[in-house]
Amino acid sequence: MNIRLSRVAVLSQLMRVPLPPLVTPRVLGVDDFALHGGTYGTLLVDATTRLPLTLWEGRDAEPLGRWLREHPGVEVACRDGSLTYRQGIAGGAPDAVQVSDRFHLWQGLSRRVQDIASAHRGCLPAALPRPARAVPHQPRRPSGTPRRTVGPHATPADCSRPFRP
Repeated sequence: MNIRLSRVAVLSQLMRVPLPPLVTPRVLGVDDFALHGGTYGTLLVDATTRLPLTLWEGRDAEPLGRWLREHPGVEVACRDGSLTYRQGIAGGAPDAVQVSDRFHLWQGLSRRVQDIASAHRGCLPAALPRPARAVPHQPRRPSGTPRRTVGPHATPADCSRPFRP
């Protein structure tokens, strides 16, 4: 079509499209996002359909609590570890079960594993098997003769201490 459009023109046309009526979800997803220069926003998503419901600037407890009071029926709120969102959900939907979302669970787990691996980095060589000593070349052994095995492996005994961050 070879038509030039600016980002503002496209956004203004999208803003004219009417939205479908909002249905309060049973499972609500809450997360923040960065706009620019330390400015954040909050996004609410129907966690069952994965469709966005609304968004606003800021990541405060009061707007979230207000939205939940205006849209009763949320049974489960899926969120990150934010104290602010915890307070907003507790204030707006006190009976809703709050759960951590999959992304933040995996992020927390991977950070913890990285911390533990870093703390025990010096123990890793002790956990590896000792390399076999070079054996001088010997003639082929007759079939049916058992092979020799390498000696016992080292154990990471010094790694038995508990991890403390």
